[in-house]
Amino acid sequence: MHVAVAVGAPKGDLDYLAIDGARFCVEMARRSFGGPPAAFWVFQRKPVRIPVPGPEEAARWVDEWFARGDPFDAMRGEERGNAAERLVKKNKAFGPGGFTLAPALEAIVAATGDLAGHTLAVVVLTAAPHDGAAVIATLKRAARYPVFWAFVGANDDFERVLHLGALDTIGERPGDPENVLVLKTQGWGSEFGGWWRTRQIKKASARWRRRVPLG
Repeated sequence: MHVAVAVGAPKGDLDYLAIDGARFCVEMARRSFGGPPAAFWVFQRKPVRIPVPGPEEAARWVDEWFARGDPFDAMRGEERGNAAERLVKKNKAFGPGGFTLAPALEAIVAATGDLAGHTLAVVVLTAAPHDGAAVIATLKRAARYPVFWAFVGANDDFERVLHLGALDTIGERPGDPENVLVLKTQGWGSEFGGWWRTRQIKKASARWRRRVPLG
């Protein structure tokens, strides 16, 4: 099963929640789905594809592409840059226009829709996208492709649940896509939380694969 990953950066940069989400997705793909992701994007208003790690390079890859130094360095204004930030600035992926998700979904379908086999697309969000109607329309158009969507909403506020707009209502209306899982998480650090997220994604995608045979 192919794994594709997209990590949102709604504030125009990759904060610690997004970086930890990237690390989780790469490790999950390696440990639970047989290898590193087949494709990886970061996005705010348009997706930028970045190289993926080799089979044994996950830790070095995260450090090279996403590390921002210690959080206390950031508080002192000594935050370091990384390869992902340089690439998205070069491609002008951040800027006016708000946080949009549909272009990232379209990029995933374009890159994986014709691959042999099923694809698990894991999308990390730390805020609700501004283009909810376009997101639902894109998911409906993409339903003919063998792609299962797992949206993971990450929040560091333990007092409230992160709302994801239109994604929170998927499944409530006739005709809504059935190949979608929406999870919510407060932070990424706990071992149990990582196990629970991985288990939910594996169970939901396995049920979907049984309903959508290939060949």
